[in-house]
Amino acid sequence: MNTLVIGLDGGEWDVVDPMIEDGRLPNLERLKETGVSGPLESITPPVSPPAWNSIQTGTNPGKHGIFDFSTFDEEYRRTSINASHRRSTPFWTVMNDHGTTTGLFKVPFTYPPGDVDGYLVSGFPTPNSIEDFVQPEALRGMIGSAENLFEDKSLYKGGNERKFKENLIEVAKYQTELFLELVDDHETEFAMTVYDGCDRIQHYFWKYLDESHPRYDPNSPHTDAIERYYETVDEGIGRIIEQTSNECDILVISDHGFGPLSYDIYIDEWLDDEGFLTRDAPDSPSRIATKTAAETLQFGWNVVGRAGLQDLVKSVLPASWFELGNSLQDNRHQTIIWDESETFFSTLSGQALFINLKGRFTEGTVTREEYEAVVERVRESLLSIQHPETDERLVETVARSDEVYSGWTVDDAPDLIVRTNPEYTLKNGHSEQLILPSKQYGQDRSGDHRTDGMFIASGPSFDCGTVQDASIMDIAPTLLHIHGCPIPKTIDGEVLQGAIAEEIKETMSIEYTNKYGETDGERREWNESEEEALEERLSNMGYLN
Repeated sequence: MNTLVIGLDGGEWDVVDPMIEDGRLPNLERLKETGVSGPLESITPPVSPPAWNSIQTGTNPGKHGIFDFSTFDEEYRRTSINASHRRSTPFWTVMNDHGTTTGLFKVPFTYPPGDVDGYLVSGFPTPNSIEDFVQPEALRGMIGSAENLFEDKSLYKGGNERKFKENLIEVAKYQTELFLELVDDHETEFAMTVYDGCDRIQHYFWKYLDESHPRYDPNSPHTDAIERYYETVDEGIGRIIEQTSNECDILVISDHGFGPLSYDIYIDEWLDDEGFLTRDAPDSPSRIATKTAAETLQFGWNVVGRAGLQDLVKSVLPASWFELGNSLQDNRHQTIIWDESETFFSTLSGQALFINLKGRFTEGTVTREEYEAVVERVRESLLSIQHPETDERLVETVARSDEVYSGWTVDDAPDLIVRTNPEYTLKNGHSEQLILPSKQYGQDRSGDHRTDGMFIASGPSFDCGTVQDASIMDIAPTLLHIHGCPIPKTIDGEVLQGAIAEEIKETMSIEYTNKYGETDGERREWNESEEEALEERLSNMGYLN
């Protein structure tokens, strides 16, 4: 193996550095001391779908076309997306075309897996129900079920923090074992794996780590949850490194960073009050019936979760019951009166708004001539959101998509991307108050994404010291360069020259190619059962609310 990349979804220096100082992450410490490291700037917004695709392609979302876990069609139906929607070429395709074999294990947004010279086991979001998540198919027997590769988020959704924490740690250990077997049995020149549990455990256990968090509990049995997970990953990294030679380049990267989250801003309430969004009246019979049914369903499922009976219940109840349940839970857009609304919020993960534009949506209310004025009115309104008690401004920036993205898919992007103050996030749905403590399915949610993630690179191709101004879009061109592959001219990132060893800079020139541009292959649409399974996974992960 010439290059090994280890991804930490949501890897955060504010967690890692103190643990290194305490001697608790010896393998990350060794890589940092022998290599080059620094912050790694994410994309806008710093969320996994656009970020990992920017890492893979070296392009901004305006070119690769992935802005969130899902998008909205002209009928306002939210549909989940997959790797076949990507409109730029991933770096491993370029590597394969130029003679470099690649092994990818649990790399996000690689389902469905395409042909690869090596192996590919897709990462999240991969539905539990599918079997075609492995290439070559002969590896399917060794890998087993897709369900075993990911955490059981329903444990947390059901209020069982202890089991959820242990489940995340066990999945990380299991991932290490499988990857070691792949590396040992299927030698490739390049290999990459991503530990996605960093993101999950920090979303829900941050308050147990951070003494400054308003909901910090020093007496909780979970104060070591995040640190235990990082220790588990560090141990796995050490075992993987043992399988490599001294000539192997090793990179550790994250798609974004992490920090405290304290409050949710119920943005639909604001948009409704400001006249940009019209919804059914709170006392309408349909809205009351849906709300009551959803709350009853959620209470029952939480009881099932705490008892650990999810699988049994699913095995004896018809699938139609769960389809109805998903519909009831996902009612955030169902109460919108579209022909009276100018804008609507996307999802918790997307942190963006769509203008209800005529021609883009069937009940659009905003004409092309009105578009600019509506965009500016919505932007000014969002920037004026203040805390009702402290008058603190809660929104830092509101950017138009054509201000932060460029390329052939910009027209598919949401119209406005919102960046709130760090300890706040936008959330849709109904609430009696604009601002409430951050929660998910009635459970506490105390951590959220930050722009700066982690970058470490150690090995013969890299220098020692620190690097600044590195972007996630620089990863693909840097990997291509150290493997002697040409860099597509459509890539937005650059080779991290400040991280490259002098010998490499003196002996290897950067080459470019015109071959790879916009891609638009056959899209792999979900069938009904796959869509349902994926919706459940993303909903359990808290990304759709």
